[in-house]
Amino acid sequence: MSSRIIRGDARGNKVTVSVSAPGGSPLEGLSPHDRTMQVEKQAFEQGYQEGERIGKQMGEKMVETIVKRYENSIARLAQEHKNLVEQMEEYTVRMALEISRKIVQRELTMDPDLVSALATVALKRVQGHQSLTLRVSRQDFERVHAAIANVNPAVTVKEDANLERGDFIVDTGQTHLDGRVKTQVRAIGRVLFDE
Repeated sequence: MSSRIIRGDARGNKVTVSVSAPGGSPLEGLSPHDRTMQVEKQAFEQGYQEGERIGKQMGEKMVETIVKRYENSIARLAQEHKNLVEQMEEYTVRMALEISRKIVQRELTMDPDLVSALATVALKRVQGHQSLTLRVSRQDFERVHAAIANVNPAVTVKEDANLERGDFIVDTGQTHLDGRVKTQVRAIGRVLFDE
């Protein structure tokens, strides 16, 4: 029986080589050259098997590492996709709100009596308050002043150069109602975005 150290990896595992003749009988009766050849053959086969085992382990570890990296990359891509979808949703809603604002302003331009109707509804909400003042844009002043004078002559209607067509603000001694289109659209946006 002979033993050798086979260095398949840096750990220096000791491999015992037991040598026997091809039929399972000891090597007795073989010439020294044949005996050496048989020992080398068996040592080669055992070394080959050990190398195959170590190679398989190393390959499995490499595959495991690559799979983990792949899974991490997929998870990062999924998170980026989710973030992108959320951003797209937010931009879409913001764009829809801006389009809505433009449409409302266009409608108010086309139907100037709409401002008077909206202001009248707002004034009904504060009808119990004192010193009611309604501020409107320069473009809406004449029409709104005439309409409000018919409904509630106690309301003071003022022209406000800072307001756009269709906007109005109601001031009382107790409260302030902002009827500007952009303020209303902003309020809708806050509700949609849970701000």
